[in-house]
Amino acid sequence: MEKTATKITTILYLSLAAFPLMRANVNSIFIILCSLFAIYDFLKNRKKVVLSKKILILTAVFWMFLFHEILSTDFSSQRILLHLPFLVLPLLFLFKPSFIDAKIRTKSLLIFQGSVVLQSFIYLFTFLKSHSLQQIFSINNYNIPLFRTFVYENTYTEIHSTYFSAFLLCSFTISFFFGLRNKVKQKLIFHVFNIVFTLFFLFVFVSKIIILTLLISVLFYLFFSFKNKKDFIKVFIGFLIFGSLFIYNFKDLLSERFNEIRTEINRPLVGDYHNSINIRVAIINCSLDLLEKVPLFGFGDDLQNQLNDCYKNSYDSNFYKLATYNTHNYYFNLVLYGGWIFLILFFFYIFWLFKKMDFPLFLKIILIQILIINFTENFLSRHHGIILFIYFISLFLIPKTNKEIVK
Repeated sequence: MEKTATKITTILYLSLAAFPLMRANVNSIFIILCSLFAIYDFLKNRKKVVLSKKILILTAVFWMFLFHEILSTDFSSQRILLHLPFLVLPLLFLFKPSFIDAKIRTKSLLIFQGSVVLQSFIYLFTFLKSHSLQQIFSINNYNIPLFRTFVYENTYTEIHSTYFSAFLLCSFTISFFFGLRNKVKQKLIFHVFNIVFTLFFLFVFVSKIIILTLLISVLFYLFFSFKNKKDFIKVFIGFLIFGSLFIYNFKDLLSERFNEIRTEINRPLVGDYHNSINIRVAIINCSLDLLEKVPLFGFGDDLQNQLNDCYKNSYDSNFYKLATYNTHNYYFNLVLYGGWIFLILFFFYIFWLFKKMDFPLFLKIILIQILIINFTENFLSRHHGIILFIYFISLFLIPKTNKEIVK
């Protein structure tokens, strides 16, 4: 019985890394099952719960939203459930069974990367069933890559393209900053393959903020990895040549996407004429207007209504009725939802993670990437964004030894 429970628990902990293959509700079921088996192990071994400052800070984002909902007049259980991973995942790894060790962490990284590769192939297979290979590089009438729109609407997982692009970027970063130093030939070959593979799909999805974050990440790599000036120049030239050849093959797709910024940023949003750029401008303008009159504790669950009223009063267009347009900036969202105190608490939380936690370089880069993406997306307001962020933080709470350490 105990051996069976141990095997199931191990499998469930490893399954947490396969979230790129799962819808939000399926991923939540695996988290619940893993929690139940972890609680069983905790009670069986009569472990003690020792609350500490570390635990409170690691779970701080959940408590922020919980207390705000309790104190507000319009309690939303849905919002609490959305932010529950900020509480559950850190506790799962802080109070993990003793057999969930550093080897499980290494396997989990490979499972995550393998899941991203497999999901990409599923997307590709689904697309090619009704389209030609050449159409992967096509743009639809709304200046959005045909591939990313089709796979979002016609595959089971329903992961927003920007969020899956973030998975690709994260997998790329693991191989780029961590995997290339692997001395085992087979693993090195995998990481080289994974770098080329993820780059290909990053440029196929061609999310503007993800591509810009990718370039920033490469610069970080050059800065942190090569202290010798001559080595830096050689590698920089190598990356420049490789990057130029890679970008050249996607030049039409990239030019269409980025040229839209130049041509559409000053075009008025009127009637049925709207696109991703002028809608973004409208969102930013309305978010800035609301920031000037934000209450002490924010607009709370009335925030979306406030935004819609601004869209209605400021623009002669019904674009906001066709889809829900939030702030598309997580920092704006924090202030407008919970007041300036929310933004201050979140920045303290991030500062503490970088200052107090002994994370490896590639994980720090992943966290920086997510912080950059937050400027154009409410990345931590969707399940898959929250999971990507807090899962890797929690995964590296596993001590370097097998001792149970909760500081």
